[in-house]
Amino acid sequence: MLVPPPRYGARPPANFSTFARSGSLRNFGNPRTLGAIIPYTISYMNEKYFEKPEVQTGLARPEDIDTILKLQQENLAENVGEQEKNQQGFVSVSTTKEQLEDIAQNEGITVAKVNEKVIGYLMPMTVEHAGGIPLLEPFIEKFKSLKIDSIPLTNLRHCVLGQVCIAKEHRGTGVLEKLYNDLKTRLAEEYDIGISEIGTNNPRSLHAHLDKIGLKIAEQYSADGRDWYIVYLDFRDSKKP
Repeated sequence: MLVPPPRYGARPPANFSTFARSGSLRNFGNPRTLGAIIPYTISYMNEKYFEKPEVQTGLARPEDIDTILKLQQENLAENVGEQEKNQQGFVSVSTTKEQLEDIAQNEGITVAKVNEKVIGYLMPMTVEHAGGIPLLEPFIEKFKSLKIDSIPLTNLRHCVLGQVCIAKEHRGTGVLEKLYNDLKTRLAEEYDIGISEIGTNNPRSLHAHLDKIGLKIAEQYSADGRDWYIVYLDFRDSKKP
């Protein structure tokens, strides 16, 4: 009768490495030996080689700008196929390296890193910075009439949530939530509202922001033949006890 294997994930016995070096591996044909050793081996391999890397968030440094720009360019709508757009989402706004450097020095770009490599970013901007990007001009114009909970946006301290992008292999792993949590901690005392727009043709991004992050739709509008949702993050919620 086979000996029941130990609980999966249990630590190997103290003499496990001694057993492995002793030449007793010739006993692997023995079902009792296999039943005892295989679970330990799998557990050890999982711990050593398949550990989930820790994601760190913080502000981008000057040396991160090139990686941010590369990530942005790889995920621009014009560089992504239609199937991938529907399944993975995309970003709409292209910025120059100089613009990214300026934003990083002023508002700060929130980044997520694994082993010191940028794997995602969230880029807030002042209204003045956003106004310098042609694609955002119709969006900024809407601010004059936009209301949040019946309060004119112009009466609230607000910034533009310019862009968020995460490397494909790290999507759906909680990185988006980490980026926004870091951003809220950093900006909640400075702003009441963070405002953004998401194209109606970008359902993955819309779903992620509404369902995972809790952004709300303020309005829908059309400009230059494209339809957009204006969405907002209420930093005031972060201040409630």
